Amino acid sequence: MSEDEPRQDRPEIMRLGELLILASLWMLFGFMIWYYTSAWHGAPVRLLSGQVLEWVLGEAFYNIIPNPDRAYLFQVQTRIPFTFPDGTREALGFIVNPLVYGYGLPLLFGLMMATSQPLLRKLGVLLIGYVVVLGVQTWGVVWQCFKTLSFNFGGEAAAAVADAGVPENAIALCYQLGVLILPALAPVVVWVLGNWREVERFIEQR
Repeated sequence: MSEDEPRQDRPEIMRLGELLILASLWMLFGFMIWYYTSAWHGAPVRLLSGQVLEWVLGEAFYNIIPNPDRAYLFQVQTRIPFTFPDGTREALGFIVNPLVYGYGLPLLFGLMMATSQPLLRKLGVLLIGYVVVLGVQTWGVVWQCFKTLSFNFGGEAAAAVADAGVPENAIALCYQLGVLILPALAPVVVWVLGNWREVERFIEQR
């Protein structure tokens, strides 16, 4: 018990406001790393999203590739014929930005680096957070693709999603969850569960 007392006393010096300021500074650094390495850490999201879309849409889906101009963007390619405004009729494709759903990773990085946890524990929580954010990004990309096909292009694109058995109400709900709730909520939940004792001390300070 005596060995634990210094660890318990040290975090009590930092107040919640100080933690948030320190986390904000670490978060800015984390955002730079996250953005400039997005082409690499986004690759698993692209592969997983492609597998899900192929499984659901079947022959209507072709693949997902990195955008030639900006590698962090996804270029979704389908086999669905589409008539463009200039009158040409080609297979439909569109762009998806996976970073919209992945900002929780630098957010978690900032929160973890601001805490007084041992380095190995920080790395462990960050690894778990990466897996969770990976799932959130895959969710967001998949449902954005369904939303885009169903509501943005209409006609044969909407019919392809309907034929796959994906209802419009489910698309609207899951897309809103993927955009508004999961990206912000997931990293906070991981941080709280990974730092429960420290969170309890902040609550006791109030």
